[in-house]
Amino acid sequence: MVVSLRVLAPFLVFLLLLTSGCDKENDTAPPLADSNVYTKEIAFKIFTETDYSEARWQHSKMNLNLKLRRISTALPKEEIVFDTTFGWMPFQELPLKDAPLQLKKQLQEVHKAQDRLMLDVTKVVSINGYETVFQHEQTLDHNKPQETVEVKL
Repeated sequence: MVVSLRVLAPFLVFLLLLTSGCDKENDTAPPLADSNVYTKEIAFKIFTETDYSEARWQHSKMNLNLKLRRISTALPKEEIVFDTTFGWMPFQELPLKDAPLQLKKQLQEVHKAQDRLMLDVTKVVSINGYETVFQHEQTLDHNKPQETVEVKL
């Protein structure tokens, strides 16, 4: 069986092109990460430094709300990314510093130039039926991709 050059030539050209191509994966460098965009990891430690085990604190309790907002120069202007409320907790059951209540939150694609992360802490304290509201606002640090926030009760 003789194969003519007219049939063999296109087959050889196809085979040559197929085997001589370069591997695109090896030629391409991975894209550089944009240093202005990062993932923020926030660890909350919630505790009291005071021991409320005495009987005089028996009728005292606290309500706690944590709200984390992303305020941006781009749309949407303000976004609530974390919002949690701890119901009324008796003072005698508040976690002490050596055994804090811990929460973790991770935020994707935080933009250093256009985002600001704000933590709002609201505590409602009831002592013998008299309520007082304490509010605190804190800006989180862009220079810390992993940040621990202590919430003292």
